[in-house]
Amino acid sequence: MRSDTTVVLVVDMVESVRLMQTCEAATVRRWLRTVHRVRDQVLLRHRGTMVKSLGDGLMARFGDVRDAVAAAQEIHAMLANGNRGVPSDQQVQVRAGVHIAQAWSDGTDLYGAGVNLAARLATLGGPGETIGSAAVRDGLIAGLDAACEDLGECYFKHISGPVRAYRIGAASAAQACPELQREFLAMQPTIAVIPFSSRGGDAQHFAIGELIADGVNALLSGSPHLRVVSRLSTTAFRDRAAAPGDIEKHLGAAYVLSGSYSADGSRLLVSAELARASDSRVMWAERMQGDVQDLLQVRSELADAIAQAVNARVFAVEMQRTQAQPLPTLESYALLLGGIQRMHCSNRSEFDRTGQLFEYLIERHQRVAAPRAWLAHWYILRATRGISQDRARDTRIALDMTRRALDADPSDSLAMAVEGFVYCHLLKDLDTAQQRCEDALVANPNQALAWLYKGAIHAFRGEGAAATGAAQRALSLSPLDPQRYYFESLAATAAVAAQDYPSAQRLAESSLRLNRMHSSTWRMFTVSLVEQGQAHAAELAMRQLRRLEPGLTVNSYLARMPNGAAVTVKRWAASLAAAGLPHV
Repeated sequence: MRSDTTVVLVVDMVESVRLMQTCEAATVRRWLRTVHRVRDQVLLRHRGTMVKSLGDGLMARFGDVRDAVAAAQEIHAMLANGNRGVPSDQQVQVRAGVHIAQAWSDGTDLYGAGVNLAARLATLGGPGETIGSAAVRDGLIAGLDAACEDLGECYFKHISGPVRAYRIGAASAAQACPELQREFLAMQPTIAVIPFSSRGGDAQHFAIGELIADGVNALLSGSPHLRVVSRLSTTAFRDRAAAPGDIEKHLGAAYVLSGSYSADGSRLLVSAELARASDSRVMWAERMQGDVQDLLQVRSELADAIAQAVNARVFAVEMQRTQAQPLPTLESYALLLGGIQRMHCSNRSEFDRTGQLFEYLIERHQRVAAPRAWLAHWYILRATRGISQDRARDTRIALDMTRRALDADPSDSLAMAVEGFVYCHLLKDLDTAQQRCEDALVANPNQALAWLYKGAIHAFRGEGAAATGAAQRALSLSPLDPQRYYFESLAATAAVAAQDYPSAQRLAESSLRLNRMHSSTWRMFTVSLVEQGQAHAAELAMRQLRRLEPGLTVNSYLARMPNGAAVTVKRWAASLAAAGLPHV
């Protein structure tokens, strides 16, 4: 076995698992033809050597960077020609990674960390794109050999330190199969609300079922995490016995909400059930009472209760699936919703798995902003929970995630808002943090997290009135958010900053009813109790806080806080100390 410097090209088929599941025979035939043409024609033209062909990829070696890049571009062009006339969801496309590596060879295969890095670089590419390392970029004449776009410092699993990456050649206009819009839609499960049926079959009560569905539809449509089928489409299934899979087939829904009701004067008895569209398995069912007049209100209490329960159940189901099923078998929306729902798990292993869900989702959808924004949010929580082992590294990664999210979609308000909180909690720069939140609200005035983070920033500055105003706006925009307890927790922080301690206590108690394992809520709850003179209750709250964060001290708490928050945070720290938190 010998070692020498070589240029490694790794080519990886995009969405190979889906293609094999939906059109296996055709995909295998086309891929084998591609491999043969690459080996017998492309590599010969560009002085390359085939190292190996994998089930859904191949590796080749070259003596010159320009040859490797030219070969990659020819492979992309060859596949683009072959895709003409092929349905978009059956097209075979690849992404490529190129790196100059010191590699070991036994005459058959290549080995070494540099070879692995070439494969990692390929995962950054979209369909029809080639990604190279800085060494590859340095071996090219920009504008002559290829167009080179700097992607910044990127991080990969099991590779220490950042890797500078470049997109080689014009950024691809090709989109993942099927079209790129599908990638965004894949982040949201679709729910179809079928108009409820009258158990008595009384024609005069027919409109009640429509009113129930209308109210629930309106509320569920306000969730940024769900896609709701129009009522104009779902009405066709009212009073119709649909076979398992019919609604999924015709409406593209993952979940179906249906039900029945009986009316006695103005009183209603409603039965509602949420089922999985593919097999009609019931995921949630409940009987509720209501009033016909309530359904005529702008916000019906009955519709609100149903929508709240359905939204919570969808998140719970998807979180359970992420615990029980291998990640490759899960839909993208299951990974996203499961990750969001588990974001504040107190169990360390569960929290760490949340980061893995987002990382896997990023590998699956390179061009979608949301997974990177949520992964950045996860890194913020690592720091605020005091479990970061390398705060500087985590800060770099979080900022890289938000910046790459904004590269994918410069108008993404979620990424802007999360970047604001990166500046707040990790870089401790409240001015930039506030500006990023303002930018997010310009892009989307209804971005609830931007309002929430803005409220927290005002709270750190001791600007109580502005803090509570922003927090209340956030709460009003997030009635169905799975992180409702997080919204109420930061709203409690805002109330503490305004010295409205009864409201802070009420918000903290409400948050703790939803999630008793969120240590930040316990901190604000304790502060509100101390400030109201409830010493014994504050001591009990402090015991719970220290069970959740045994290493927390006054000094470590102060060290986490952003610059410019000294006066405000010192008062909070003094209250925590009064309840029994040790200084060191």
